[in-house]
Amino acid sequence: MLPVWLFAAYLLVAYALHEQSRIEQEARWTARQMSLVVEGELASLQTLLDGLSKSPSLANGDLQAFGTEARRLVQGTDQVITLRDFEGRELASTEPENGSKLPSAQPLTAPEREQLQLAGILVSNAYAAPGSNQYRIAVSRQVSGASGVPLLLSISVPTERIRLVMLPAVPEGWTIGVGDREGKYVARSKLHDQVTGRPGLPEYVEKIVGRSGSFRSRNFQGGTLLAGYYRSPYSEWFYTANIPLAEVQAPLWRSLAQIGATGLAALFISLALAYVVGKRLTGATGGLAAGADALGSGRAVQEVSTTVAEFALISQAMIKAQYAIAERTRELETVLETVPAAVWFTYDPQARQVIRNRFAAELMGLPTEAHITFGRPDQVIDTLAYKDGQPVSRENRPLSKAMRGEETSNEEFMYTLPSGVQRYLLSSARPVRSPEGSIIGAVQISLDISERKRGEEQRKLLVHELNHRIKNTLAVVQAIAGQTLRNATSLAQARVALSARLVSLAKAHDILTRENWSGADLADVIAASIEPHAPLDRFDLAGEQVWLPPSTALSFALAFHELTTNAIKYGALSNATGLVSISWRLERADQGGGILELEWREKGGPPVAPGKPGFGAQLLQRAFAGEKAGGVELVYERAGLRCLFTVRLEHELTLIPTG
Repeated sequence: MLPVWLFAAYLLVAYALHEQSRIEQEARWTARQMSLVVEGELASLQTLLDGLSKSPSLANGDLQAFGTEARRLVQGTDQVITLRDFEGRELASTEPENGSKLPSAQPLTAPEREQLQLAGILVSNAYAAPGSNQYRIAVSRQVSGASGVPLLLSISVPTERIRLVMLPAVPEGWTIGVGDREGKYVARSKLHDQVTGRPGLPEYVEKIVGRSGSFRSRNFQGGTLLAGYYRSPYSEWFYTANIPLAEVQAPLWRSLAQIGATGLAALFISLALAYVVGKRLTGATGGLAAGADALGSGRAVQEVSTTVAEFALISQAMIKAQYAIAERTRELETVLETVPAAVWFTYDPQARQVIRNRFAAELMGLPTEAHITFGRPDQVIDTLAYKDGQPVSRENRPLSKAMRGEETSNEEFMYTLPSGVQRYLLSSARPVRSPEGSIIGAVQISLDISERKRGEEQRKLLVHELNHRIKNTLAVVQAIAGQTLRNATSLAQARVALSARLVSLAKAHDILTRENWSGADLADVIAASIEPHAPLDRFDLAGEQVWLPPSTALSFALAFHELTTNAIKYGALSNATGLVSISWRLERADQGGGILELEWREKGGPPVAPGKPGFGAQLLQRAFAGEKAGGVELVYERAGLRCLFTVRLEHELTLIPTG
């Protein structure tokens, strides 16, 4: 029954996930649809404002006539039209005059002014109407008064009107909420009078991020609900569609109850059947246990009489096993031929006549077809052996020591075969004793650890190479530090210059480390050297892929650092328009290798003139001097500095690695 239950659980989880996704999507879609309904009503209010903004009385500055026209437009409705200046002073209104002048409205905030300028329309947050407990919202637009003075024309309606507009579109079982930019409720399909103008629950509002989405949260009554939301780009209001989570999960729990009841009934039936069948099995099991005990003790196995065909088959198999055990010697030889370890047996007190498996013969370079030898000295035993670099005589080897009753555990030996091949073996040996305790033979098992030993030698070589590279790097750092301090005019200048040069050297080291110090791509070295100092869009790079040796890569890294800092101080990068062109090409030789020619050319900077060579120029000359490296030529043209590099590359380092 367990697979059936697992499959049912899988179906249940899949169904639950599907239902959850479907309802979340439905919640988001409902919120979006509700925004279209409400935004349509807001658009109709905007249309009224658009028509009223073209009033001639407004353009002529006749505010009394404009107020009469506005009152006639909203007569018999709950709409209120107001004309204010941008300081909040009311100029005209359709509200009935009650003898007291209303206080000035708050001026628009900076975000509201920005929204009005961008969209041409501004939808307000929910606010309490002055002199009443009614909450309203307003749609405003900018208009021009007399002499082109900018004014703010608004039309407001109670938030109850928003609720009435959206009620016909609310799906059954859902609760729709509308919130303003401050997280206050504008309208709600249920409990509208209790929540309008009030802020929503913080844990609810803070989950409304982005344009659209869904989430779970508590409501005002403390229940958990599933909500989908949509934030309108027109009004920046958010619209939420909520449904109690219990209603969403009710079908799932009913399905779970049905599946659980069915599973329990099936389990009860299975247990009853298992009890009936188990009675028949226990008797046959006892007979098989007795047969197995007899087989292990060397006694004859009696056939088990049972109606269970499988148990009868096992009984026959144990009888056949009696005869198979008689051939265990042959089976042991088969195992020895298969095991991936060298195995030697001997019954010779001098351990010169041995039986070896196929793996031992292959390991020692002997013929595999004659792996069982008697009557002659075995070639493996006479092979030269060493332990800790010292020769080991035949009497002190593991198999001979085991014949004397000694045990060897995980000792390493190096064997030199007649062919000159060296093998490292990890060997263990034990004596074979008779029931009385006397030694009748010995066995040795060895594992080939040649690859591991070679790996250890390789690691030692790598450590030596690392020490060598560290010494070279320290020498380079020492030279840079010495030259920087000698050429610096102040300690602060020395600190900055030294830090920049060491960073450039470190970045080149990072590139070489990623490539296991096999070399570096020229383009990567250029980018790593100039990026910390200047944007790459000020450089024009052109050239094929070239793989640099480690030492050449470090020299180029220092050279590009010096050229870049010089261009920033005095050259093309000292202004906002200058550019640097870096181009290179590789002349390949017939016998391999090649000559790398690289040009650094500055243009667009201030005119340059040759001066006294500084540390940068000395570094370039020293880093690329010599027959192998090539040379460096500095050309001070009026348009900008040109630096020409000529570098000879080794044959194996001119191609980009593919691994």
